[in-house]
Amino acid sequence: MNSELYFIGIDGGGTNCRVTLQDKNGAQLGEGISGPANIMRDGELAKTSIMDGVNKAIASANAFLASQSSDATVKPITASQCIVGAGLAGANITSAKARFESWEHPFHSLFVLSDLHAACVGAHNGKPGAVIIVGTGSAGVVFAEGKFTDVGGHGFPIGDVASGAWLGLKAIQHTLLCVDNIRSPDVLAKQVCEALGTTNADDIVAKCAGFSTHHYASLVPCMLPLLQEANDGVVRIFKEGAEYLEAMAQQLLGENTYNLALIGGLSKVYVPYLSEKIRARVQACELLPQQGAIKYAKAVYNER
Repeated sequence: MNSELYFIGIDGGGTNCRVTLQDKNGAQLGEGISGPANIMRDGELAKTSIMDGVNKAIASANAFLASQSSDATVKPITASQCIVGAGLAGANITSAKARFESWEHPFHSLFVLSDLHAACVGAHNGKPGAVIIVGTGSAGVVFAEGKFTDVGGHGFPIGDVASGAWLGLKAIQHTLLCVDNIRSPDVLAKQVCEALGTTNADDIVAKCAGFSTHHYASLVPCMLPLLQEANDGVVRIFKEGAEYLEAMAQQLLGENTYNLALIGGLSKVYVPYLSEKIRARVQACELLPQQGAIKYAKAVYNER
């Protein structure tokens, strides 16, 4: 049996799970991608996604190692040889994290942190710094003096301001005002009605009754061209979101000199609407979130 230890990093979000496998020297050997891994929403689904992604990464690594060796007796990597750092959505909720950590997993070791914290470790390569994620959801964190401090990330619809889900909700609210003739009908309302397949207020309400965050966020693509055209209603919505992100950034950074990383599919969209002071602090990420999860796992494992 191969007695080497390997490191796996997981970036598990509400949409998918990205997995990276490295050897003890940090060389990447394999990758995998699978389904959602939000342990607060569905812990069992998260476990299934994690195992699917890990198995894919191990298979990828074994195929790579086999291609690099002429020795037919090379032993394949197994899950029991892997020290896993799992950055998972929902791990910021203590009860969800505790339930998940009771899992009788097949790994050598498993260390759990939130996906946001893993992203922060990766973004700044373990150094102090702040991260704001704005994609389907939104949240912020700063790592300083050896601890994480979270801001936002309270979940949609009560939180996650500026996120894709929030933008979609704002677009629907605007559309209903237009349908009721409280606001003048405009191109945004027209496009939302086309996306929903109805111009009737009751039908819109009925369709939205079962919407998930992803359903709301799916309306963002029809908003982005209008933002580029400086449509007044769309610009107003994005500016409101940017004001929240600006306040979050100020709270995270305070009077410190830390860098700020903006992550997520909507992050670049908001940058022009942030103040020059905040934009000057924005730096590119040094490592991916799954690499940050590995860095965290190595640190915790070596402290044991």
